[in-house]
Amino acid sequence: MKALAASSLAERVGYLRVEDFPDQKPFGDLPTQLYGPHKIIRFRKDELLLVTRGLVEVWHTQHDMVVKKLTMGALFGDMPLIGQTMVITKAVAGDAGASVAVMDADRVRELMKANAISIAEKLFPRLAAADAGHYRASFQKADSRVAALLLELAGEGSVITGLTHEEIGEKFGVYRETVTNILDSLKLAKLIEIGRKRVTILDKRALRELNEL
Repeated sequence: MKALAASSLAERVGYLRVEDFPDQKPFGDLPTQLYGPHKIIRFRKDELLLVTRGLVEVWHTQHDMVVKKLTMGALFGDMPLIGQTMVITKAVAGDAGASVAVMDADRVRELMKANAISIAEKLFPRLAAADAGHYRASFQKADSRVAALLLELAGEGSVITGLTHEEIGEKFGVYRETVTNILDSLKLAKLIEIGRKRVTILDKRALRELNEL
């Protein structure tokens, strides 16, 4: 469960970077704070932080484990205005310390005005995916969720490579053993074929029907 929590949080915290914004003028002349090694980086609600030097580690506050490491150019903080949250994590400077620049809500609004289309292209698909994921987690059985994930990963094709059963489970929060059992059932039903880090979809129509259950 700790690994699943870490994997899920890593996709939700600190996923925006400076290079995601074509117009970077709002990032200029920001106040900067320096932190020594392993110091907790404290910030207020409605503040967005930019890593300008060193490494920032994002720690799960309950499990006391590193969720993600943010390098120079990464954005993080508690700024719902731009879809940023720390959920149940805290930020800690890395072994060599770190420096971060701080943006308040007014500066973030400038950023949004200057990069409206780029922000929409980055955030809106995540919002749609989050809504779909919430529905699946709340109402769908595990086999339906696996079917949905296989279809999503395959896209227009039929072959999914490079993922272990554990990694598939981490993508929607179930144990590796559960994924293995579900994939074996789909294989017996001749909906898929399974190889080493390879899943080939044989019947997309049947998987779509399973996804809709």
